[in-house]
Amino acid sequence: MTQSLDSFQKALKFTLKWEGGQGSPQDLGGVISKGITRSTYDRYRRKKDLPIQPVSQMSDEEVESIYYEMYWLASNANIMDLPLAAVHFDTAVNFSVKASIEFLQETLGGIDVDGVWGEETSRALELENNLATAKRYCQGRIDYRHQRVEANSSQKIFLEGWLKRDNDLLNYVKELGGEIEKVSEREEIEEEEITPTETQGEFLPEEKEIEGEDREDVLEKLEKAIALLQEVAIALKTAK
Repeated sequence: MTQSLDSFQKALKFTLKWEGGQGSPQDLGGVISKGITRSTYDRYRRKKDLPIQPVSQMSDEEVESIYYEMYWLASNANIMDLPLAAVHFDTAVNFSVKASIEFLQETLGGIDVDGVWGEETSRALELENNLATAKRYCQGRIDYRHQRVEANSSQKIFLEGWLKRDNDLLNYVKELGGEIEKVSEREEIEEEEITPTETQGEFLPEEKEIEGEDREDVLEKLEKAIALLQEVAIALKTAK
């Protein structure tokens, strides 16, 4: 348990670097705080039999508890070794728990990519719970970003930001794996030229009826997308 908590703290450190901050209460981005959407916070409070309150009032203890219970444990990152656990956890936060399992299944290869954690996924993970898998996982995210832009050119405005996060994660993975020296948090990690590989299969989500937890995942993604659009709009206004 101690080792798992230590790994969680290291994974959370990276994710909060990209999910930190809080949206303005005056715009739609205000429903997100430290990467946690209003709907996720509401679910957490209900589960704890606590009254609903604005996500802006969320405590640091709640932030850590939400990430641990609803992303770290829910995605099974707790059974993985670093640095793979850090990649999987960040993907669960950035995409959704179900999508993180799909990314992992795609990375492991040879198993169904259905977003459902079963014995097949567990067996495949046992054989490849290592640094090499973590790096392939990062490349899978990079490939997906390019595929998403190719499928919808309107998403190109977000590509640079997406790739910065993925590239930063890849560097962090190498650091955790001992391949590079620890980089100071104040130093800007040099951005590498990133191109999609030919080995990664298509990973575009299929259109299907949305219900239950999937609906909540979609709502969470929409809220994050809206918040990002708000940031872009503000940046464009400032640049005039």
